[in-house]
Amino acid sequence: MSATALAGSPLLMAPTVANASSTPSTSRAAMAHVTATLTKKSIKLTGIDRLRAGRVMLSVKGKGVVELAMFTAGYDSDDFVADLNKFGAKNDIKALKHALKNTQILGGISGGGSGTVELPKPGSYTPFSFGDRGLVVGDAFVVRGPKRTSSVPRTDGTIIAKRGPSWGGASTLPTKGRFLFKNKRSTGVPHFVILQQVAEGTTTDQVLEVLQSDEGPEPPWVLPGGMETGSLSPGRSMTVDYDLPAGQYVVMCFFPDPKMGGMPHALMGMLEMIHLV
Repeated sequence: MSATALAGSPLLMAPTVANASSTPSTSRAAMAHVTATLTKKSIKLTGIDRLRAGRVMLSVKGKGVVELAMFTAGYDSDDFVADLNKFGAKNDIKALKHALKNTQILGGISGGGSGTVELPKPGSYTPFSFGDRGLVVGDAFVVRGPKRTSSVPRTDGTIIAKRGPSWGGASTLPTKGRFLFKNKRSTGVPHFVILQQVAEGTTTDQVLEVLQSDEGPEPPWVLPGGMETGSLSPGRSMTVDYDLPAGQYVVMCFFPDPKMGGMPHALMGMLEMIHLV
């Protein structure tokens, strides 16, 4: 779920720079490549014919984040839309919990970007995008078995969502490359990654103060670079290709916590500073 749909902070209004880095041809040859094209009202997928379970490369065209979900038996995209609309309109925590109980979110990529996600087993999967344009859901597609074995592509570092909620993983990353985003099973809730460039020396306390205050002028320490991933359910992982300016970044997640009345995780202190060098 995108941050702009969950929080109105000035931080999230900063212009972003998120370009897919080139993916080595060896990893593209080793796995299927799915392309999602996002418009205001639809998500169209190519590369899904005769697709097998396992790790796939996902590229996204359009503005927004396209995510992939797998629903439990007896729960479908109509139920998912109804639950999220109830939560969005009335902060209906029961509806949010119902959606999360019946949905595995397997990751997603921002428009213009690429990465890999794992389709864990044969079955039906649904693409969706949740942002300032509202909830857009694409047609479900079916993947076959047996599951295809493909290794995780080489990465330049990790970003790990942990209990707390808190972050672990690398304190530095190169300015262009690929990181592994992992949501530990022990978190119990989905998380996603926002990397927002900030001025050198900015602290997490400064960021938290702005997030917890009313909307106002954008702080001078907010800089243009940034990117966002899709969400991951607990125990899931994905890789993300990126190309960003050098400097200091704050790592944030704004997924609404069902145990805290829907409070976004960043407002609970899920903030960490890293450097791209």
